[in-house]
Amino acid sequence: MPQFILLIREDLTKYPRPAEEMNAIIEAHVGWARALSAQGIFKDGNGIKSEGRLLELINGEVVVQPLRDVNEAVGGYYIIEADNLENAIEVAKTCPTYTQGDLVEVRELGA
Repeated sequence: MPQFILLIREDLTKYPRPAEEMNAIIEAHVGWARALSAQGIFKDGNGIKSEGRLLELINGEVVVQPLRDVNEAVGGYYIIEADNLENAIEVAKTCPTYTQGDLVEVRELGA
C-alpha cells in the first residue's frame, strides 16, 4: 500500500506559545497518532524542532545558512498508508490543529 507523508506546517509568528497551549497542541497530536494507529494506517511520526540549517551549493561550495522562511516551518510529520492521494487527503483533513493555524502538506513517498 502506498505511503504518504503529512507535513505539519506551523505559523512561527504565533510562537512562543504559553506552556498550557503547547501542551494542548502536543496532546492533540498524540491523540491523533493513536487514532490513526487504531485504524492501522499510522507508520511513523514525530515533532521537528524549529532550529535548523539550510545547505546550498553556491559558486561550487556548499554553504550552510539559516533557514530562509522565518514565518513558517515544518513542526512535525506523520507517515501513513492510504490507497491513493485522495484517501491520504481525507486522513489529513482530520488533523486536530487546523484551529491553531497549522497547515498540512500531503505527499506520496517513493521514487
